[in-house]
Amino acid sequence: MFCPNRSPKSRTLLMLRYLAILLALQIVVALAPLPDGWKGIANYAPLHTLLETLSIVVSALVFAVGWSVYQRERSGNLMLLACCFAGVALLDVLHTLSYQGMPDFVTPSDPQKAIDFWLAARGLAALALCSVTVLPNWDLQRTNGRWWMLAGVLAAVAGAAWVVLFHADWVPETFVPGVGLTGFKRISEYGLIAVYLALALGLYRRGLYPQSYDVQGLAGAAVVMALSEIFFTLYADVTDIFNLFGHLYKTVAYGMIYRAVFMNCVEIPYHRLYQSKQALAASEAKFHAIIDASPIAYLLYDGRNHIAYLNPAFVETFGYSRTELLEWEDWWRKAFPDAEYRRMVRSDWEERAQLVLSGGHGFPSMELDVVCKNGAKKIVLVNLVALSADLAGHQVVILSDITERVRALDVIWKQAHLDPLTELPNRSLFLSKLAQESAAAAKSGLRMALLFIDLDRFKDVNDTLGHFMGDILLREAARRLRQALPEALTLSRIGGDEFTVIIGGMKEKPEVEAIARIVLRGLAEPFRLGDDTVYLSASIGIAFYPDDARKSDELLKNADQALYEAKKRGRDRFSYFTSELQQRAQVRLRLLSELHAALRKDQFEVYYQPIVDMATLKIVKAEALLRWRHPALGMVSPAEFIPLAEETGLIVDIGEWVFDTVLQQAAIWRRLYDPEFQVSINKSPVQFLSARYDYKRWPEDLARMGISGAAMVVEITESLLLDANDIVREQLQAFHAAGIQVALDDFGTGYSSLTYLKKFDIDYIKIDQAFVRTLPVNASDMAVCEAIVAMAHKLGILVVAEGIETGEQLALLQKIGCDFGQGYHFAKPMPANGLTAIFEKAPGEPSNFADAAGVAWLEQTAAGECDREP
Repeated sequence: MFCPNRSPKSRTLLMLRYLAILLALQIVVALAPLPDGWKGIANYAPLHTLLETLSIVVSALVFAVGWSVYQRERSGNLMLLACCFAGVALLDVLHTLSYQGMPDFVTPSDPQKAIDFWLAARGLAALALCSVTVLPNWDLQRTNGRWWMLAGVLAAVAGAAWVVLFHADWVPETFVPGVGLTGFKRISEYGLIAVYLALALGLYRRGLYPQSYDVQGLAGAAVVMALSEIFFTLYADVTDIFNLFGHLYKTVAYGMIYRAVFMNCVEIPYHRLYQSKQALAASEAKFHAIIDASPIAYLLYDGRNHIAYLNPAFVETFGYSRTELLEWEDWWRKAFPDAEYRRMVRSDWEERAQLVLSGGHGFPSMELDVVCKNGAKKIVLVNLVALSADLAGHQVVILSDITERVRALDVIWKQAHLDPLTELPNRSLFLSKLAQESAAAAKSGLRMALLFIDLDRFKDVNDTLGHFMGDILLREAARRLRQALPEALTLSRIGGDEFTVIIGGMKEKPEVEAIARIVLRGLAEPFRLGDDTVYLSASIGIAFYPDDARKSDELLKNADQALYEAKKRGRDRFSYFTSELQQRAQVRLRLLSELHAALRKDQFEVYYQPIVDMATLKIVKAEALLRWRHPALGMVSPAEFIPLAEETGLIVDIGEWVFDTVLQQAAIWRRLYDPEFQVSINKSPVQFLSARYDYKRWPEDLARMGISGAAMVVEITESLLLDANDIVREQLQAFHAAGIQVALDDFGTGYSSLTYLKKFDIDYIKIDQAFVRTLPVNASDMAVCEAIVAMAHKLGILVVAEGIETGEQLALLQKIGCDFGQGYHFAKPMPANGLTAIFEKAPGEPSNFADAAGVAWLEQTAAGECDREP
């Protein structure tokens, strides 16, 4: 009736079919006329005894099965049901012995006595079904719990027997001979019917969800018990047909209960065991198929160290066959021919194997170098699995060939952590090492030094000889550093021509200087690059942990700042990080950040410094000078922000703004005061070389405003001519074609090559203020100035002297024939309205710059200028 593989729904439908058959049979018995052969059954006691004996046996089996196999399920519900049916069996025995026609049992047998035991048995059966219907499922953890249950049931049975046998008058009458059932009996039967139907409904509802026992079978038993009780409400004589069918239905109900308990405790576990064995057999077959087909090598050896099995992958991987490896010792001897390595590996193996054999520990994998039969070496990951005792203590060795994976991981590691060009640690590994050394220094209390090395003028090698030669130079530089430095130091290449050295465990700072000098000497040696010999130097920045920083990124940043300082001081040297460098770097970073917005926020201003004709002392020119009036910092020195503007490329946009501003102002001055007035504009080499700069715009704007090109002078430096290419030449030629003149600024401080003066159309030479400032004290500077003036005049070039601050300097320069002068002796740089005020004071007349009051007035009109001329 019950199949473990069926779903709850299918089992319910099957149960309903059986119940429908029993119900139909009951209706037929109740309504159909009784056959003549069935009327007046006179000898009913033997049949009753037979049916009761059958039900007693079934009840006893319910108890026996539930009591015996509780250890598997440990269900408290089923145990209580089983114990209750032990009581039901005893009460049915008492009922049978008390039945009319049976020998007297303690007291005379009669229908009243039999019915009393009947009702007690039916009530206890209902209670048994309540244990699996009403009570929640619970586990019977303690063994003595079932004994208490059985004792309670037996006590209840003993109590019921004592009442029926010795105090029958306590129980209301249930049967009157010749009349039939009493009202109490009928009410009791109807009550039992109601209880059984309620239990059936409860079990049905439980059956809608998965349960650990046959809920549908128990629900069906409850319904059949109710049908049985219906028969016992119909008979008028204890020997009529309804009484007979009532006993039959009761026996069927007991059988269904036994079926449910047996299925749950015996048949279902057996079925599961059968399925498990089938699954195990299938699994073993799959296991053998998988092992034989597995690409992983397997070796099986027993407790006597005999090798029992090698799978095909083992033979293919290592080349050894089953006949060559008979003993476990053969494997060790052939796979590990080096005796010292074999001894070390086997000792480690035995320690790990002991952990597995002692139980409770897995085998820690080993990575071993194995020699194959053909002599090839493989890297193998080895694991050990100890099989259960029923497999005679066999052990399975699993050997995975990870040679290619290890090599691939090694390549990946090198790609991730080593510089491919020099095979030195790259930036990633360097930062990891730096963090480790910092932690070690913090723990030991010692210092750690970081050297940041940069090759000087390495870009020139790439630009002239090409990147291929540049790579050769970097490899050679790395080789020299690796050979010169102690192995304990961490040498890295973190990018481009930048190297780092980590020096740990230092007690005093001077210890690092010797290493820095080793680096400088090693990199100062000439480099042979093919047919060329290249001479380079290096600059080194040094920062200390924990003196200069405690965090790795800050330490690297500070070493970089020290490197920048070393380059500023002339290269080929080392420089230590200081707090002053940090402050300057912070200011520089702030200026870089705010420089981008300065033009948009109109923070730039153009100042003008007059240039006078040395013969007439009349202002005939002016140099436009850029100023930055910062809202918080005040006037920022051009020496601070101009290099930053060039570095970021902002100088192109700023230069265009300066040109537009100067052009409009020059147009006003030429119209109102001097039609020949000139304004010179400093032009950065970055502007010349920028792809964003349109050099044709300046001549076009001059033409659009109707201003002669002679109104403008472009001031350039010697460095621009040194690196001049076709783009620079084309722009200078365009300026000359438009009438814009060119002045060579700071002449005498650079290469001062006459070649540039001949090659490029230079209109003015400006003598640097470094030569003028020391006049007349320094006779050699006087000679240089006189030579420059004479040479320039011979070439048809006019001369402007910068930095004139005294009347004596003015007189000397006038004496040697200098054409124009510029300096604080005449006027400081001033806003446009300051120069306009000078023109308004004495329009068209020479200015008496020797007059002290005039100088004082000019200084007041130029409020906020720098103390020295830029």
